[in-house]
Amino acid sequence: MGKTIDKILLSILLSTLLFVLFFTLTKSLVIGTLCALLGIGIIYLALKLIRPRTPKDKLSKRDFIRFVLLNGNSELKERVENSFPNMSISTAEGQTLLENQGEKSLIYYAYKFGALSEEDIAKAYRIARGYSLERIYVLTNHSERKALAVTEYIPQRVTIIGASTLYKYLLKRGGIPSKSVFFRKKNRIANFFRVALSGSNVKYYCIAGLSTSMLALLSPLRIYYLAFSFLNLLLAILSLANKEGNVGDRDLFKE
Repeated sequence: MGKTIDKILLSILLSTLLFVLFFTLTKSLVIGTLCALLGIGIIYLALKLIRPRTPKDKLSKRDFIRFVLLNGNSELKERVENSFPNMSISTAEGQTLLENQGEKSLIYYAYKFGALSEEDIAKAYRIARGYSLERIYVLTNHSERKALAVTEYIPQRVTIIGASTLYKYLLKRGGIPSKSVFFRKKNRIANFFRVALSGSNVKYYCIAGLSTSMLALLSPLRIYYLAFSFLNLLLAILSLANKEGNVGDRDLFKE
């Protein structure tokens, strides 16, 4: 979500700068706007062409991250090591020791359901110190600034490799598995309705119904808001019925 917001803000900044530039040159709002939109479009197409396309039979970046999180860092370790066919590789405390052109490095795997922590950097440092390694590569799906700050206090050069960089690297070297290895449940529509009509949603549908009812009194669009009020009422009734129907499930494992 944060990366999406960053991209939106970057697009707004870039389009604004292009508009100001072309407006200054042409003194025309219409030409400035059109040139700014055209410039954004050209840049977007160029980035699409530069970015490597994911083969249809391979996992996407998001699914690859989930695949690693479910199968553990040992799975990632195996795929990364297979991408170094001509380098000296060994294992230390579940991590990879790599020697390339006389430089000894540690590859530390930190994919998890959470951000890279200070303790992860400390563990990587202790391993590198014990084996007299000069460099540390940390592979992670999510990092925070406080973890990066710890790298300033250790002598080894530390490089944080994010999920996007690693995915592109493994994609070029055939390290991304096919979609067949990733199990996904079917009946997604049924799962959607199961979540939407959960018994815990009754109060939210009631609040939404009351809100739209009040808007119906205050707004000239009375029929419009009344329709949504009755829709929320219907959803609240269905959620309540679903809650009553599943009341016995909560006692399944109780004595």
